[in-house]
Amino acid sequence: MLRKSLVVLLACTVSGIAPVLSAAAVTVAAPATSSPGAPAIGGTPEATINTLDGVLLKSMQGGRRLGYSGRYRIVAPVVQKVFDYRRIAALTLGDYWQKLSPEQQNEFVGVLADFTAATYAARFDSYNGEHFAIVSSQALQPGAEGVFSTFTEHNGKVHHFDYILQKDGDHWRIVNVVADGVSDLSLRRAEYTETMQKKGFAALIAHLKAQIAGYAKGS
Repeated sequence: MLRKSLVVLLACTVSGIAPVLSAAAVTVAAPATSSPGAPAIGGTPEATINTLDGVLLKSMQGGRRLGYSGRYRIVAPVVQKVFDYRRIAALTLGDYWQKLSPEQQNEFVGVLADFTAATYAARFDSYNGEHFAIVSSQALQPGAEGVFSTFTEHNGKVHHFDYILQKDGDHWRIVNVVADGVSDLSLRRAEYTETMQKKGFAALIAHLKAQIAGYAKGS
């Protein structure tokens, strides 16, 4: 059953594993520069997920005292490090990625990272005894691993967060999150490619920036 779940999780990432694991298909960006004091990524997939979970708990515990901007400042440097945004960007845009100029690619990667941090800062905004736990992990193939974790609310309701990570040098970075069976990468790919097809790159960037601004206003 675990192996079957891993296969499904991997299938959610892309239509085939080759685009994810092929260095030729996606150029890996240099590690993002983070603010002083930001935690380093661990050398294992589990350490990467623990780093993310730890900062989300810190954001929750800060809650209204920190406000959205304070939570964002805590979350953003870590989120920059634990996700492989250039790889995610290429996978979400599909064929459109190669049609963008290098400047457009860099802009999209930056906005995507900002959007992810803003989403976490907005949603993980209060604490009442919630906790994360890693349930298991398993290698998918060399350089790719799945990590299964849970998030338990104060009322006992359990949510499942399953991650696909790939090795980038000495570190493991997240390329997809499947929350309660829903693949974040699949959702983004469907939304972003449709926007690119119908409205173009500028409209996609404007859409993401508007969502980020909406999170900030909701603090």
